[in-house]
Amino acid sequence: MVPPMSIPGGGRTGFLRGTVTSALTEIRGTINAKDKATRVLTWATATTSLGTGLFYAVSAIFFSEVIGLSAVEIGIGLAFAGIAGVLGALAGGYAAAHAGSRRTLTVAQVFLGVLVACSTLVTSFVTFAALATAISFVRYICTTARAALIADAYTGPDRVSIRARLRVVTNATTGIGALLGGVALAVGTPVSFTAAVVSVGAITIVSGLSLTSAQARAKLTDPIRVAAADIEHTHTTPPPRKPRSPFTDPRYLAVAFLVGVNATYFALLEMGVPLWITGHTTAPGVTVSLVLVINTIVVILTQVAASRGTHDVRLAGWAALRGTTLIAISCVAFAVAGLAGTVIATSVLLMAALVMSTGESYGEAGAWGLTFELADPHNQARYQGVAEMAYAAGNTLGPLLISATALAHGTWGWLLLAAIFVLSGIGLRALASRGPCRQTEPPLELSAATNKS
Repeated sequence: MVPPMSIPGGGRTGFLRGTVTSALTEIRGTINAKDKATRVLTWATATTSLGTGLFYAVSAIFFSEVIGLSAVEIGIGLAFAGIAGVLGALAGGYAAAHAGSRRTLTVAQVFLGVLVACSTLVTSFVTFAALATAISFVRYICTTARAALIADAYTGPDRVSIRARLRVVTNATTGIGALLGGVALAVGTPVSFTAAVVSVGAITIVSGLSLTSAQARAKLTDPIRVAAADIEHTHTTPPPRKPRSPFTDPRYLAVAFLVGVNATYFALLEMGVPLWITGHTTAPGVTVSLVLVINTIVVILTQVAASRGTHDVRLAGWAALRGTTLIAISCVAFAVAGLAGTVIATSVLLMAALVMSTGESYGEAGAWGLTFELADPHNQARYQGVAEMAYAAGNTLGPLLISATALAHGTWGWLLLAAIFVLSGIGLRALASRGPCRQTEPPLELSAATNKS
């Protein structure tokens, strides 16, 4: 039976008021968390996202207007960067497994800031392509290390909850960063763009260094490494079994593949929908901005609520199916908008954006629950590397999929996209229906704790 979707508050007004109040409470609770580890991780994420939003706002114009690269050169450079991101995600998992997730994230974050600041030294296509590739590689190392850090430092429902809260913070601060980037765009001089890029680098470095504080070192520590040290010291427990490789776990690989398929959604949001609105509907161009604003607001308001309970593998499967179904419905609505007049098309597009964004929240929550809870607890870092590699691959191939379906074939292309998303959700639900993985022995840190007591 599908878990019910309840609407509290006795109607749409009460539901909206309750949703907004709950979201704001969650944001305040995350930023001002009593747990110092959560607070440190939140502020590190916020500063990183602030820099990301600022960079997104000015990077294209900086490379085209200040550096003088053509659109084709930028596109080729970003293609190389996409491939590097897939490899970086996998490398991040292995680095986190060997050096520790917090240490990997700290070093990668500082290095990323240096690379971003070095964007001001780009003078040709070759240096741009090399730097874009390096930035993408290191950025995905950061993404994987952050996911591994959450998996290491938190357990059960806290894992998905903290990731959902951090995503809310990410969306909010990315938007603020984009607004700050608008200041540089308004000034419109090479000096303003250069200053903005250097600021992004500095902000990124600061966010990495914040993870070296005493609170971060004390709280954001790999518990399995600590337990292993305790065991080695006491000699009271035999060595744990060898961690399972994610590449020998067919169920997890299938989940990762389908999560990657769902990640193509972000190309739909960032490229497909804007090009469809401006080139295939009669809706005004400003509708593109409205869709993006709706997406940001809806995700901020619904992400935490959508993630509740998804530490349960079966509920995570239902959340993933619910999310992909809503995205599929929005695909059908986008197709309808291409056949309607201006007023109807605009209305349908805005409603589709609302449905699509809600689906995004449920889909992401379901994916997090599955990729966290189905991973071998002894090898979370490498498992998260595989999951983030799938995300990176979906982000890289997404533009090709959207171009070959919706943008190339119109209505039938949108219907094909809808079918892909629904089938992906059904697949995740089927994989989740078996429930959590059975562990042949308790997690290492629990065994250590038992023996110490």
